[in-house]
Amino acid sequence: MTACLVGTYDRGHSANRLLAAALAGAGFSVDTLHEPLWERRRTKGRGYFAAAALVGHAAALARAWLRIVRRWRRRAGPPPLVVVGFGGQLDVLLAHRLCRPRRALLFAPLVSLTETLVDDRAVVVPGSARARALARLDRAGFRRADLVLADTAAHAAYLAALAAAEVRLAVWHFGVEPEFLAAPAIVPAPRRVLFTGRHLPLHGVDTIVEAAVRLGDRAEVVCIGEGPERLRAETLAARRGARITWRDEVPLAALPGELAAAAVVLGVFGAGRKAAMVVPNKVYQAAAAGRPLVTRDGPALREVLEPGVHCLAVPPADPAALAAAVARLLDAPAEAARLGAAARAHVAARFGPETCAARLGAVLAERLGVAPAAVAVPPRAAAS
Repeated sequence: MTACLVGTYDRGHSANRLLAAALAGAGFSVDTLHEPLWERRRTKGRGYFAAAALVGHAAALARAWLRIVRRWRRRAGPPPLVVVGFGGQLDVLLAHRLCRPRRALLFAPLVSLTETLVDDRAVVVPGSARARALARLDRAGFRRADLVLADTAAHAAYLAALAAAEVRLAVWHFGVEPEFLAAPAIVPAPRRVLFTGRHLPLHGVDTIVEAAVRLGDRAEVVCIGEGPERLRAETLAARRGARITWRDEVPLAALPGELAAAAVVLGVFGAGRKAAMVVPNKVYQAAAAGRPLVTRDGPALREVLEPGVHCLAVPPADPAALAAAVARLLDAPAEAARLGAAARAHVAARFGPETCAARLGAVLAERLGVAPAAVAVPPRAAAS
């Protein structure tokens, strides 16, 4: 059977790459009907969501979907499984109406618009007309999909509450990219503490800055990446005298080497609800690379890693606790090595590409009754 990834979603985002790879690994023939739109601008500040900008986005979306529909009509073969990934809140609505006939419609949003723009980034005021409109848009997308994939059980509970109606949800942990399981064997710099990411509110970069102040010259903190919070974090670091080296984003192929060279890797430390219910890609990457990880505690983290066995977990937005955890690992390289090795073995066994592909195939067979021809689908799982 063919799985057809449809829409204007961010094709380069790790969640979408992992989803496509898992579908292929599960035995589906993967096709794409993609038009680039949201990925054209990597960092999206408040101006990106202003009223005038939204009019332009809507026009661009309409043009993109005209091209997608033309390509859809030229497709041959049996009806496919239609898949919409991260960044596809509008795509799923259009795919529901326009991509017919199909076997089923799968939506893997990773995050909702509400938690991102209202709860986390505060681009939209909670309780406002725009916030209510975003919630309605989220609910509409969830309800039109035959199955919605959530990246953690904690996140699935949030999405179910947000949908405020019966929605078909399944938990599927995205896992780790194979590039990080093949991280190079490099002797880490003794005091290098690394953060990589897009400097989003959920990352809690302010907490990293304040922890760096407490660590002083005991650590060489490096922050790699760009994003909406970076300028503010740099300004805070300069004012507080934090010893941090700021670097621009590096290509994906370079990230395993950056991780391998770090004595300690940092996850996320935001205090918001979103940070508690997701497992960011950087957490999987650090674990897969075998590096000692410090990140915030929360229910989602504990679905994937066990604090004290695979990583050190600290309370959210707690610079003192973060500094103490980092200092502990820098002062105890044997403990750091033990945590890193345990995390790598655990992630490779439980969240590696083959395991995640098999798990996704099982979910789709059970919940939608779809599977590659070589895989038998139990009669009870057949889609209605």
